[in-house]
Amino acid sequence: MQKLYLSAVAFFLLCFVVCIHDTGARRQESPLAFIKAQEKKHKDAGAEVYLGKVMTINYQVNSVAADERYHPFLLELTDVLKTPMRKSYRIVLKGFCDKTGTVDLNRKVSLKRGEVLKQVLINQFYMKGERIATQGVGSTHPVASNETPDGRYRNRRVEIHLYGTVSDMAYLSNKEEEAK
Repeated sequence: MQKLYLSAVAFFLLCFVVCIHDTGARRQESPLAFIKAQEKKHKDAGAEVYLGKVMTINYQVNSVAADERYHPFLLELTDVLKTPMRKSYRIVLKGFCDKTGTVDLNRKVSLKRGEVLKQVLINQFYMKGERIATQGVGSTHPVASNETPDGRYRNRRVEIHLYGTVSDMAYLSNKEEEAK
């Protein structure tokens, strides 16, 4: 029992550390908290809606593999999406680059980042591939200046966007959990 408790504490501490970006300045909300908030917001939609950007994964220079520090968040996201009440939800992985490199190369690298992450979600976290789409955006839509190393780091990213039909069951399940 004590081992289980220590494992849980270690997992949550790791999640906390992953929440904080390398600079310590930016924080990502947990996927479950994000999804619950969006389900509450869109509970009356009745059709598929854009639920928003769940999280952002940043990349090192010339890398297409997501750092393992993001795995606890990816695990939580995929576990939440595999529940029966969220079976209609789908993911769109949008890959981006900084401005170094040619336009064509940046588009290819940004698409490759999304495709590699898709394979991680399928092979390591057991998501169904038909629920995941990828897009390579290249160096368009920077979120920071490309003039600084930190800005370029922030622009090298894959954004995980979520779409789905919010069912009454998902909303009611969230209400039950809040009541506990």
